[in-house]
Amino acid sequence: MIGKFFECEADKNGKYYRVIQTIKEYSDGRRFPLDEIVVADNKVNLNATDRTKMGGFCISSYEYIFRWLIRGDTLCEVKIPKDTKIYKTVSDNGIYIADKIILTNPKKIDDDFAMNLYKVSTLPELSYFKAMTACSICGYINTAIQVCNDKVNKENVDIAIKELEDFCKRRADEKYIDNPLAKEAVKVLYNRLIEIKNNDSI
Repeated sequence: MIGKFFECEADKNGKYYRVIQTIKEYSDGRRFPLDEIVVADNKVNLNATDRTKMGGFCISSYEYIFRWLIRGDTLCEVKIPKDTKIYKTVSDNGIYIADKIILTNPKKIDDDFAMNLYKVSTLPELSYFKAMTACSICGYINTAIQVCNDKVNKENVDIAIKELEDFCKRRADEKYIDNPLAKEAVKVLYNRLIEIKNNDSI
């Protein structure tokens, strides 16, 4: 059950964040409003066995938000309404869920901002591999290459390549990488990974 992962109630006064899309509308045409209560279509269901059916809104802490950049082009602070519970995962991965949220203080994400989020991030290794691929898709190629140079080496490059390939396959199905710029940026990152794989001096 999902409740096994989200069995701890969290401090609703903590600092939380969510990446949202503002340039392109979501597939159903809606946009997240700012500075007002937004209610999830489906309430948090801790008895769900499928993560896609757990309901609520997924939000994160600042040091983990770097992993969510694929979700949009704007970072918002999140406030939790007084009548709403917020749950955190049992493991320390910066993931929280709540039925209601208030989005405020939007900040446009660009390559420089993405780089700053990377520098304060504390993610597991695999999450960095996914995040660098997300950065390339979003056009933050300088950040993607920096993550690659910092986190990838001869010992883990095959894992990084597989994560890139799997991530791109999933996101292609979701129409994230339809545009030529995204495809070219992913190619630049992939070529850098191949350089690391083939360079015996690394």
